[in-house]
Amino acid sequence: MKTVKSALLGSKNLIDTNQEVLLVQLREIIKEHRALIINRLVGELTVYLDFKFQYKPDKDSSLRIKEELIALKNSSVGLQHYENVVSQLMKRPMVHLTNEPFYQEIDQLLASSIQPKQMKFV
Repeated sequence: MKTVKSALLGSKNLIDTNQEVLLVQLREIIKEHRALIINRLVGELTVYLDFKFQYKPDKDSSLRIKEELIALKNSSVGLQHYENVVSQLMKRPMVHLTNEPFYQEIDQLLASSIQPKQMKFV
């Protein structure tokens, strides 16, 4: 048995029968964790965009970006963004999920959603 600890989800036990089953379970945990982060982010999107990208979206841009975040939340998890977590899970009985890889994936999506001409540079 392996355990994944998440500040947002608590401890989740995984059945360690084989690697494929383990990865399916890990994907579900990552998807749940990512969904919670995105839900919080959508509620404070303008603040986050201003802080992270120095970008203040208009109403249409804000709506479009929220829709893209919700699409990401509902999409399947690509483990390429979480290689470090997968690697740790294969080597250790317990893994702690940090928010860093989640925000990297989200920021990559947001950066591609914001046109360079729309960003304000300080």
